[in-house]
Amino acid sequence: MNDKSMRHRYPVLATLLTLVLGLSSLSSGSLAADKLFDFGELNVDLSKVQAKPESAPVPAKQSPSQQLESTPQSPAPKVLPKDDEASIDTIVAEEQLKVAPVKVAPSTAGRQQVQYPVPESRDVIEVKIAAGSEKRGWFEEAAQRFMADPDRNSINGKPIRLTIDKIGSIKSGTLIRDGKSMHDGRNEYQVWAPASSIFRGVVEEAFSGGQLFETDESVARSPMVFVTWAPVQLAVDDKIQKSMSFDTVTEIFRRELNGDFIDPNGRLYQFGFTRPSSSNSGAVALVTMAFEFFAKDRGRYKLRMEDLENPSFQAYLAFMKFMSDQSKTSTGKLAEPLMQAGYGGQPLSTVYIYENLAVKLAFIRDANDPDGAKPIIRYPKYNLVTDHPYYVLRHGNSREQVEAARRFKDYLLTRDMQLLALQKEGFRPVSTEITNEEMNQVFGDFVEENGLIPDLIKASQVLIPRQNGAVIKALIETYDELGDPSGPRL
Repeated sequence: MNDKSMRHRYPVLATLLTLVLGLSSLSSGSLAADKLFDFGELNVDLSKVQAKPESAPVPAKQSPSQQLESTPQSPAPKVLPKDDEASIDTIVAEEQLKVAPVKVAPSTAGRQQVQYPVPESRDVIEVKIAAGSEKRGWFEEAAQRFMADPDRNSINGKPIRLTIDKIGSIKSGTLIRDGKSMHDGRNEYQVWAPASSIFRGVVEEAFSGGQLFETDESVARSPMVFVTWAPVQLAVDDKIQKSMSFDTVTEIFRRELNGDFIDPNGRLYQFGFTRPSSSNSGAVALVTMAFEFFAKDRGRYKLRMEDLENPSFQAYLAFMKFMSDQSKTSTGKLAEPLMQAGYGGQPLSTVYIYENLAVKLAFIRDANDPDGAKPIIRYPKYNLVTDHPYYVLRHGNSREQVEAARRFKDYLLTRDMQLLALQKEGFRPVSTEITNEEMNQVFGDFVEENGLIPDLIKASQVLIPRQNGAVIKALIETYDELGDPSGPRL
């Protein structure tokens, strides 16, 4: 029995073998597939391309014409015929979209004084980690192993107790920023582990009088992706002829308002992303929408407060809010129904999620319904790679708590825990100790069948530069306050 049939007939065993234990050896086909990937360069250089493009060995792409070449040795997504075209402005005008204006309010965050260290008189060193749902499984298993290791699990005879709190990145950051994580002079959290660093500035700028974060290292990477059921994605490629982006989604919505349905089976096109005020991926969706709207011809554009009061931009945001599903408060909750029910068993046509969840979705659907519609992974034309930082908080914590939290961070960066993150959750490791062979064991099957792109430098045409945290916060608040749009077809 070959690997493929084994996975189809024994999906639970296959999931354990592939996502938890990995494969002990590679077939000759897998060895050949190893030549398709270049994960080593990615592990070294991706952060430079995104955060410091001026120092990157490969220049940041700013237009479809700069999309890097696809070769059998290193595949890249196709650049479609109309990728140079942007239609958001035209759609807002032609559909006569309007919305009651929202005034962008200035930040009201109070300045808190960093309190560090606080006395530690308890018998147990408590470390509570605010982590997004996408990392919970990895963190929980790593925490159990850490606490069972006598060489790591205590400081000066006091045991370390790790607790993983599954909470949205934006929600947890807001609690810390507003002082609501403080109780009787102590911080409820010792670690803030959001999905990305986009909100860091908002939290950090609310404090003065000392260093807020002891560490700020990335522990994994996962780009954002659009995942669409194959019948719908093929129709999008044929009719819209653009790479997946929020511009493309807007065009699909406009067509359907005019009676031109994209789904070949006649279903209404439904698009989902998470609630921006609660979840990092939803906030990233808003940043990407804004970047597409204002920076079509300017790859290094930084969003400004005055941009947020642009009437056409607010009408566009209101339109996307009205037409999309943002009922889920975490990315895991958004992806779960697609994993469980597939194309026909739930309403969503496309979701905007992390790549690691897309890999899980593809694996589960293939194992449980090998003849059903496949989820197709498409990397946004404009992308922001989530960097999964691990911020050890000094404020309201003892030296022992900070040291214990730092030790767990170091543990997450060990080869074994990076391999666990890859095999269990589908994260791209930050450690260069993980080999191409090990990456291929998890990702190799999803390249041809589902559209996974190994080299993230090739995956997207434009990498969004780092944006101002205060502007992101104001963008989320503006979005929350927007009412329903008006237009002749709404």
